[in-house]
Amino acid sequence: MRKTLKVLPFSLLVLAILSFFYIDGNNAESKDKGPQQPILFSHKIHASDNEIECQYCHNYVDVSPHPGIPSVKKCMGCHSQVSGRDVEYTTQGGQTINIKNEIQKVKDHWERKEPIPWLRVTGMYGTKSAGLPEYVRFTHKRHIKRGFECQTCHGEIEKMDVVRKEKDLTMGFCVRCHEQNADNEEHLTQLKDCLTCHY
Repeated sequence: MRKTLKVLPFSLLVLAILSFFYIDGNNAESKDKGPQQPILFSHKIHASDNEIECQYCHNYVDVSPHPGIPSVKKCMGCHSQVSGRDVEYTTQGGQTINIKNEIQKVKDHWERKEPIPWLRVTGMYGTKSAGLPEYVRFTHKRHIKRGFECQTCHGEIEKMDVVRKEKDLTMGFCVRCHEQNADNEEHLTQLKDCLTCHY
């Protein structure tokens, strides 16, 4: 009986750790796959094949802390004219869709006057949501104006059918980038000041 009581807490701890990794591996932060979106939007088709610039759809990225998720109106700016090919398309992950049917889902949201309930994908490592922890202040605007490409933090998103978290956006990731891109010692001191990101 005493031996069972000693083993029980250890067994529960192992079970809790394994459960965490199982649950964590299936959320939007999984490095292997992104979340199941309401419409299979391919950045590969839009940004690579059709060469649409990131800022065309994420048009707040250089004026706001947030890049902005495109509205249905933004999508319909093109898709009121472009209905897509009535062909089967197989994503890199092996999912087969009909392009025209996926575009029709966008049009259905437009007709119902409903926003598309996209799930955010990229956030700081270790957060349960795709957002940032409350104690971190990150603004896309500063980084875009400084000349950083989206791929610096988001990976080669233009090659992804299904967007997934490509890089571990940890504090270490940010600090290393600040160290590598400081103009001089004074600028490095400013970039490494806690209040640059934590205020």
